[in-house]
Amino acid sequence: MSAVESQPVTPLRRRTLSFRRIGAVYYALVIVFILAAVSQPVFFKWRVMANTVVQSTALGIASVGQTFVILTGGIDLSVGPVISLTNAVAATMLQQNPGRLIEVVLLCLGIGLIVGLINGLAVAYARLNAFIFTLAIGGVVQGLTFQVLYQPGGLAPVSLTQVANGFLGPIPLPIIYLAVLYVVGSYVLGRTPYGLSIYAIGGNEASALLSGVRTQRVLVSVYVICSLLAAVSGLFLTARIGSGDPLVGDPYTLDSITAAVIGGASLFGGVGDLGGTLAGVLIIGILSTTLNLNNISPFYQWIIKGLILILALAVEFIRKRQRQRAVR
Repeated sequence: MSAVESQPVTPLRRRTLSFRRIGAVYYALVIVFILAAVSQPVFFKWRVMANTVVQSTALGIASVGQTFVILTGGIDLSVGPVISLTNAVAATMLQQNPGRLIEVVLLCLGIGLIVGLINGLAVAYARLNAFIFTLAIGGVVQGLTFQVLYQPGGLAPVSLTQVANGFLGPIPLPIIYLAVLYVVGSYVLGRTPYGLSIYAIGGNEASALLSGVRTQRVLVSVYVICSLLAAVSGLFLTARIGSGDPLVGDPYTLDSITAAVIGGASLFGGVGDLGGTLAGVLIIGILSTTLNLNNISPFYQWIIKGLILILALAVEFIRKRQRQRAVR
């Protein structure tokens, strides 16, 4: 382990690194928006801008949980399958029993809780590799999804679809949900002992343990939060599209990681902020909307998102090398 990697990330150093990265990503967001508006002038209309944010809401919800995990130096590759499973379960069960909305919502949240506990216990107590284990669990969950719903189907009741398609004045409700979630999440990360514990574990887990942080409990909790928010994202998609799709969560694993990394979160842990993740979510949303408006094939969109993630990782690698040289 290098000298840089062995140093804990102090709150002051974390904030300094986070502010620098957030400033950069918001500059990038402005540039992407300007390019999108030049390509499609309709972007200047409130309806289009609001719709872009609404379409990014499911990703925004999932990315909060993914950011919590990444800040500890981990990763969760079961996010997409959990979204697909909860979407399939909700759409299928609500078609059969539209009056049991509360029970179905609790069941979906329970699915997220169970998957998160399994991931967290395996990573925190069994010390299994997060990348491999969550990938394996994701495969299991996706298999269960196909058992529940092997092709698009199901039906969400109006009582649920109104949650995702309603308005408060001129503002779509999903924008309000997203704003509240990010404000609360940012407060938890930046203003509570729990949030500081997450950063401490990502900076140096051994030092955090010696400082009195219950590292195993915190690690379990971040994976639970991640899977719970993935379940919420699946429920939101059910309300948004009004039906189920066993593959609806496929893009969200990669996109949630990309949003967090674009937003300045370090895959080595300890550095990042939800303000940056939100900017990353909006960048992906604007790019997707722009590409769709320009009739770009979805296959090319996958390529572009992959290249963006590679670029973000390259920038992170360069930053790490620069920090190592500074210490030497």
